[in-house]
Amino acid sequence: MSDKLNSSSIDKVLTILESVSNHPTGISLADLAKNTKIAKTTVFRILETLKLREYVTLDNLTERYILDIKSLELGIKGLMNVNLVEVAIPYLKKLSSLTQETCFLGVYNHGHVVYLYKSEGTLAIQTNAHLGSRMPAYCTGIGKALLAHQSQEEIDLQLKEPLVKYTENTITDRVGLYEALADIRLKGYSFDNEENEEGLTCVAKPIFNYTGNVIGAISVAGPTNRMKPKLEQVIEDLKNVSQVVSRRLGHIE
Repeated sequence: MSDKLNSSSIDKVLTILESVSNHPTGISLADLAKNTKIAKTTVFRILETLKLREYVTLDNLTERYILDIKSLELGIKGLMNVNLVEVAIPYLKKLSSLTQETCFLGVYNHGHVVYLYKSEGTLAIQTNAHLGSRMPAYCTGIGKALLAHQSQEEIDLQLKEPLVKYTENTITDRVGLYEALADIRLKGYSFDNEENEEGLTCVAKPIFNYTGNVIGAISVAGPTNRMKPKLEQVIEDLKNVSQVVSRRLGHIE
């Protein structure tokens, strides 16, 4: 019986804490009781304990409760312990299953994309991108998604470097690349239209963390003749998965 009571009490504490967290400008005692469907006296008693432990505080001017320093500390510590690869792996597997194509996870490193993980769909492909390998950012799907969100200084630095033309579609014109990167920031996703490998089309989206910064990107890659007819659906699936991964890393849009 005591275990059930303890479980019920813990559930009420967490319900109240979550309700407070959902109201950045604060929430009153009356609204908390109404929203959580917990007796007002019980809510008040729990809030008093949370105040003493510095998990919530009361704004005396508005008479609203908001999160206090201990809640913020717990959140930050939790986010710092989240690993990009560990979080992304199950979602990349899901994405490769949905699209039947090969999906990649990569991070930015001085003008290059470094591939950290690959999940092969039922329609596997042969590609130059291997785990741990580095590819130029300006002509790859993941690379352009990452480069587009770097500082202007970093973009300028990388586009000053000699740009190799890997295929007939590789964009080596700097003005064209600046325009392409601006378009990526606007649309939210990038294309590799046979720019790194002939016959291979790739679409990629960045991954954001709790600071709002881009810390990686994921992509779907496959033969152009297979990707083109289903590109709209692939983009939608990629968008959904990238949003979930970003949210798991603490990003709030």
